[in-house]
Amino acid sequence: MNVWSICANDEEIRNLKRKMEELDQREAFTKKQTLTREVEDFVEQTLPQTPLIDVKDAKGEAFLVGNLEGAKIHMNIELIWDRLKENQPCKLGISGMGGVGKTSIMMEIHNRVLKDATFNDPLFITVSRDFSIYKLQSALWKALKFGVMEDEHEKKRAAMLSEQLETKKNCVLILDNVWEHFNLQDVGIPDKAGLKVVLTTRSSRVCSQMDCEEIKIEPLGEEEEWKLFMVELGAKTLTTKRVEKVARKIAKRCAGLPLAIKTLASSMKGENNFCVWQDTLNKLERSQTKHTELGEKVLSVLALSYERLRDPQVKQCFLFCALFPEDSPTNLIEHFIDEGFLDELDTRRDQYFRGHAIVGTLQNACLLELDFYFVRMHDLIREMALQIKNTAYMVRAEGLERIPHEKFWTEDLEKAS
Repeated sequence: MNVWSICANDEEIRNLKRKMEELDQREAFTKKQTLTREVEDFVEQTLPQTPLIDVKDAKGEAFLVGNLEGAKIHMNIELIWDRLKENQPCKLGISGMGGVGKTSIMMEIHNRVLKDATFNDPLFITVSRDFSIYKLQSALWKALKFGVMEDEHEKKRAAMLSEQLETKKNCVLILDNVWEHFNLQDVGIPDKAGLKVVLTTRSSRVCSQMDCEEIKIEPLGEEEEWKLFMVELGAKTLTTKRVEKVARKIAKRCAGLPLAIKTLASSMKGENNFCVWQDTLNKLERSQTKHTELGEKVLSVLALSYERLRDPQVKQCFLFCALFPEDSPTNLIEHFIDEGFLDELDTRRDQYFRGHAIVGTLQNACLLELDFYFVRMHDLIREMALQIKNTAYMVRAEGLERIPHEKFWTEDLEKAS
């Protein structure tokens, strides 16, 4: 056998090995898909489903909105609705601190628009902290049901969007969680009578810089705060006047913010031991004396809900969620498995069941919002989780496109994203 024959045989053997590896990978992928479908079917049949989005009719998808308590909140909803119904150009800025209910209010408005035949389908876009014109253009193009925007040039993309939006008559565009001002025309959002733009932001300055009529959402009053706390807590939890007295003091510590009220009340649901209630109040009072900023106070309230998660594994999985961008859907259970959080279970099927149970626990504690096993985390909840992890997690809102400075690489750093 000559050298050429040996080389040819070696090459043929390598090709055969490569094909066998590809077949193994395909077979493994097929098995994984089949198993995933089996688990999904089983969960759908046996577990109660509480999706974030509920499909109402053929016109579009409606958000599942929780309790909206407070006369002021409902007054603001009606004010926003009246402005949108006017037959003239409309640009509104809904402002207020984090957790005050801006997004929930706009979800309610979105649902009303869906039911009103005088409007086209509303467009709901989450902008978030890692904003860029390019990303917003892509999200808007996708919301218009055109799929992926292939053109890379921002000016051309803006022209394409403007052309499509120009054709819309009486269309409501909601830009949620805007952190900094930008020119709508740079994105491709035209200034025309048929397009009504509403943005939510924590900054009154953003409203003025973007030439919006500002509608400020204030925290709940004391009685409204207590009413929402009781709705989330359940009447059966407060069995004595003694416990109720402490519970009222705890509710006041939520600063009138629906997010903090719902999260803390959910964590105390079913708890009728007076000592536990008093201990919770003591923790809040101790933690809040260390801070002067209201935002820090709210984080300490939210952190108590984390502390009341009794299972260390659930706590570990919750903190891991903070690595992902705020408000972005993530296939979380796959990540739990890949990270080895569920390694004590022998089969993939059992790992999926345990993953669903963990996500359900976090949802019931108001620490996650989910659509089946795709999860979203409110930015304040995420901030609280990152505060707990402190230097162990390094997260950059703009993404890790370049290696951060060496001062950020601490000895206890575990994860970076």
